[in-house]
Amino acid sequence: FVVNVSSPNPPGLRDLQEKEPLTRLLLHLQHINAGKASAKPLLLKIAPDLTEAQLDDIIQIVDATRITGLIATNTTIARSPLSTDQQRVAAMGAGGLSGAPLLAASNAVLRYLRKGVGPTVPIIGVGGIHDVESAASKMAAGADLIQLYSGLVFKGPGVVKAIKEGLAKEAIV
Repeated sequence: FVVNVSSPNPPGLRDLQEKEPLTRLLLHLQHINAGKASAKPLLLKIAPDLTEAQLDDIIQIVDATRITGLIATNTTIARSPLSTDQQRVAAMGAGGLSGAPLLAASNAVLRYLRKGVGPTVPIIGVGGIHDVESAASKMAAGADLIQLYSGLVFKGPGVVKAIKEGLAKEAIV
């Protein structure tokens, strides 16, 4: 199960990424999960816009709550990676930016988290994956698995096969 407190679209949702409310939420969910006949893996999806101090809090929260893993990252509220005229971007309104412009920021968060949680906490890398190179960059940054969204929209389902074959070929070389 994924606890997604990182979407920029619902007002106030990202406030749940702060240490105290997030710890309370995850501990409560873990308590409920432990009472089930078969507990399920619980992952936390975070935003790419967190500061290093907030990422340090996330690392501590993972340890304190013993969640299964992380998903790094959701969409960004930043618009700096865009080459589109800023007035035009502003006219489009708020919301999460996804796709290729997100790759660098998402990978930076992924690298930071991998260093902080160590090799045993699974991390799913998301954000800006659209070809073999971007998928490989996620793996190099520390992802155990990858997840695609925008790449599927812009390149179609064949991108999954191309990435899989490309990553397999890189592993052989």
